[in-house]
Amino acid sequence: MSFVYDQKVVDSMYGSHVVSMAVDYGVDLVKMWPLQTNQELENDVKYAENLQVMFSGMMTQVLLKRSEEVDQSVAEAVYEGMDVLPGVDSEIIRTLMDANHAYDVMASYHGVDGIELFMETARILGIDVETRIEKEIQDLMENLSRTMRSASGFEVDDDVAENVGICQSATVDRNEFARRYLASMTVLDALINLMCYGTDDSQEQAIRVLPVLLFVNAMRNQLSIPPTFINAEQLINLFGLRDTARQFGRPQSVFDSSFNPLTFSTTVKYLAFFAGQEWLRHMRFLEWDPKQAEQDAKDEDERKSREALAKKYNLTSDGDNAASDADLDSSADSNLSEDSDSSEEAGSEPTEE
Repeated sequence: MSFVYDQKVVDSMYGSHVVSMAVDYGVDLVKMWPLQTNQELENDVKYAENLQVMFSGMMTQVLLKRSEEVDQSVAEAVYEGMDVLPGVDSEIIRTLMDANHAYDVMASYHGVDGIELFMETARILGIDVETRIEKEIQDLMENLSRTMRSASGFEVDDDVAENVGICQSATVDRNEFARRYLASMTVLDALINLMCYGTDDSQEQAIRVLPVLLFVNAMRNQLSIPPTFINAEQLINLFGLRDTARQFGRPQSVFDSSFNPLTFSTTVKYLAFFAGQEWLRHMRFLEWDPKQAEQDAKDEDERKSREALAKKYNLTSDGDNAASDADLDSSADSNLSEDSDSSEEAGSEPTEE
């Protein structure tokens, strides 16, 4: 087996400020479970749907090597089953459909058959994997249970490890959460090194890493670690950082070890920031309250109306022509009734930041 991680390197990441911040967000998110209300359950379903829409748009942008992001409304329409959209290039629609298919295939991962699902996802996305790289990935996944449990701090006998999965119950212990997250990052780094072997172009590397991102999120689900997301630009930027990191170490073949301490450390520090952002976004999705959102919108409409009135009448705090509060309230009520349509939009769901 060519995947042998360095525990000292993994442990060194615990002291990273960005990792610590991300872990705090992650633990705060996990603390919200079990979800208590129907609204929270509904919000979580909507988050999962939104995440898939974002992934399909990101993957389509990467696969087609587009500089512009795919319009989210188009990605949503294709996710909902549309296969023809007026004014939308058929290649974009077809690629979005393939991206959603790949996403659904990998979502069925439950700790076994990882190599089959990984290769099927690569095939759907049009990514060729040479035989010897496939063999290395297979070896890594066959030992995934031992790797995850060892890197997470579990003591498991080798014979036992072959017969247990990676599924673990949720934890709100930040040290345990950090161990699981960093354990998943060892696999992410190794799979990136394997899939990008022999490829120097950052756009091509981004394409080849798409199955890796899907697999690692599916694997994290088994570890009770929430999913993460990065957009196309952030993904492409990662490879420049990894290439720079390699220059500070000795050349290392992925066939000697697919774990590289330098690329691992760089990747963790870079991606932990976006993991924290996504976990915070997930929390905001769960906390969204349509009634409160409606009230906030009404309050905002009233504030804008009062400011507009003040500007219209050139009101000052000590001016002779200053209107009374009662006059303002009366005029504001009149303006608000005309602007009632704007408050109806308050029921919209949290937007991507």
